[in-house]
Amino acid sequence: MNFGLIPTPPELFRQFERGDISREELQATMALHARGLIQEMETERKNPKTSYMERLRNFAAARKLVRKHGKARLREILGAMGRIEGFPPAQILWNAGHTDVPLHCFFRSRIEPVFRITRMEVKAMQVEVDVEYGPHDKKSTIRESIILQRDAMLTLNLAERNFSS
Repeated sequence: MNFGLIPTPPELFRQFERGDISREELQATMALHARGLIQEMETERKNPKTSYMERLRNFAAARKLVRKHGKARLREILGAMGRIEGFPPAQILWNAGHTDVPLHCFFRSRIEPVFRITRMEVKAMQVEVDVEYGPHDKKSTIRESIILQRDAMLTLNLAERNFSS
């Protein structure tokens, strides 16, 4: 799986409902998503030890954040980041609000493309999150600071994105 800039499934359905894309385009793009998941499952099956270690690291990352901020808040924050247009990790975060998907599934510690939360500060109406994503190589990893702000409906939305080196 690579963090491409193809739209997430919810965005694809919104585009289809608005009439921006045809049913065939919707199905073709959803097939790309499915192929990516299948390739990832095949890779995990070929490298069970690596996959197991990655899963343990991802469990630890999720557990650390849950202990500090709570499951519901973490899901809300990941879901808000999954709605950011043009944010490559949205490819794995788009369904973070679905409680039947385990939280560790949204983290990628070492297997590329990585997605890590390095810092998260939660305030009443604002969340500041520092993330790293992309290649595992520290020099090539993209680092971003994201500020999410609550709107009048108390929904978290993107307020600011800053790339750092």
